[in-house]
Amino acid sequence: MKAVVYREYAPDDNYKRILKVEDISDPKPKPNEVVFKVKSTALNYNDIWGMRGVPVAVPLPHVSGSDAAGDVIAVGEDVVDIKVGDRVVSHSNMSCRVCKACTDGREFDCTRRTIWGFQTGPTWGAYQEITHLPEVNVSKIPEGVSYDEAAAASMTLLTSWHMLVGRAKIKPGQTVLIMGGGSGVGSFGIQIAKLYGCTVIATASGDKLEKCKQLGADYAVDHRNPDWSKEVFKITKEIVKSSGGVPGIDVSFDHIGETHWNQQLTLLKYGATLVSCGATTGYDAKTDLRHIFFKGTNILGSTQGT
Repeated sequence: MKAVVYREYAPDDNYKRILKVEDISDPKPKPNEVVFKVKSTALNYNDIWGMRGVPVAVPLPHVSGSDAAGDVIAVGEDVVDIKVGDRVVSHSNMSCRVCKACTDGREFDCTRRTIWGFQTGPTWGAYQEITHLPEVNVSKIPEGVSYDEAAAASMTLLTSWHMLVGRAKIKPGQTVLIMGGGSGVGSFGIQIAKLYGCTVIATASGDKLEKCKQLGADYAVDHRNPDWSKEVFKITKEIVKSSGGVPGIDVSFDHIGETHWNQQLTLLKYGATLVSCGATTGYDAKTDLRHIFFKGTNILGSTQGT
């Protein structure tokens, strides 16, 4: 079968140089595994980390891809609920399933977990014609959901849900700031916050602002504008104008990191929450600690959900 393989890293970000389409062996299922023909995959930022060789050196040769949907073509002898012909979608969080975190339903806190298509390998990911996973790492795709939709949601939706519902515990009536609303996690963040009855302010680059509104954002702000945070605060003043409430953000949803971190802190109300799942612009964020201790701010880390 064909697969997109790289055999070296590209710290210079010249990914075209290292990515090659190669022939690799078709997988055979282990007793607890399903094998499926890949119909759709989705891109993830860990694809870039993998090719850069940071923050961990992924196994080489490597096939990336943590999100896949397709048709089951073989199952192992111990597989119970999945059969040949089923449409399935991957779950990339590969945990031990036996530690206390796993048995408590917190597989994302498992100290032995790995992310399929990023930390696994060699040559084991979504960007191949046929792939394989343990039965516990796939789910049947509901009727009416396309392969594209399933693959696009497999990691991003769970991550966004865990951030807003599991960690920040959003409530109806709150004002929620979704940073990077045009991204995968951001687009689901908008929809989840609206589902919970929140007022949503999304940030994005100019060409994605209208898409954020189509997804349900009440307001959309261009975060490339140096004064974006002033614009957000002005919006919050309008939101509370009739009620006489306090302007500001109740929950800020962040995966951007360094470039917009401190500005988010300035926007938070007293006792508000900033929940972070990533740092695509960098890890070395400047923090004015006064915005944390004077305002009783909650800073929450989050990662992939299950």
